[in-house]
Amino acid sequence: MIDIEERIPSLREKRKRRTNRKFIFLLILFLLVLAVLLYFQSPLSKVDEVRVEGALLNSKEDYVRASGISVGDALWGFRRFEAAGSVSSVQGVEEAAVERTGLRSVVIKVNEWVPAALIEQEGRFHPVLSNGEVFGKPAAEPVPAPILSGFSDEKTMEKMVGELEALPGGIRTLISEIKRTSEEDPDAITAYMTDGYEVRGIIPGFAEKMEYYPSIVSQLTDEGKGVIDLEVGLYFRPYEEVYGDGAAPETEGEEDGGGEEE
Repeated sequence: MIDIEERIPSLREKRKRRTNRKFIFLLILFLLVLAVLLYFQSPLSKVDEVRVEGALLNSKEDYVRASGISVGDALWGFRRFEAAGSVSSVQGVEEAAVERTGLRSVVIKVNEWVPAALIEQEGRFHPVLSNGEVFGKPAAEPVPAPILSGFSDEKTMEKMVGELEALPGGIRTLISEIKRTSEEDPDAITAYMTDGYEVRGIIPGFAEKMEYYPSIVSQLTDEGKGVIDLEVGLYFRPYEEVYGDGAAPETEGEEDGGGEEE
């Protein structure tokens, strides 16, 4: 039997090149596999930092613990969506995401429900979230939100939270405390403002009427402090006329620093 390729130099050269290409391919493949194995055995494949962004209600440690990711874990040893789902199950979280960043870092991003108010339970102030839920423990960080007093009925509190959510942020931050003021009318409220005024009204339409609060106050500069009644129409009475001694009663917000946790 005669090998034709051995007789024709060009064919012999092509076969040699094919053999060389196969060898180079196998060598590169071997080196890649070796590099991957060495990478997963080295510290470069381990998590060296877990950061949390957006934490206010819960501590950063709470979110790291919920994710199940720790420093020293395999960087590629967890599923991002499963870890994010675990974080999302923590009370107060609207949504969460887990991302690998840089060479060895993991970032947990949480979007919490906004605290719309505070309510006192067992001597401590708990945030009332924008979804109407009362947070089960005091917030990890101070919450600049008005205190709700006398809102034992859940539906009434949810209506009040809805009105607060509809308020512009600049006006909402002026409210120190909101009290229910009548057992006969569950919607009757008094809002104690940080600038010294009281606003009396009802829950339905409260946000719409309070949008005019800055304009109302700007016209009362010569009248002194007093009570602004928005329940029916718009009325103003100085504290001397309402309380006799010219001073408004002390509120919980004034005692506790305007609704912030200490």
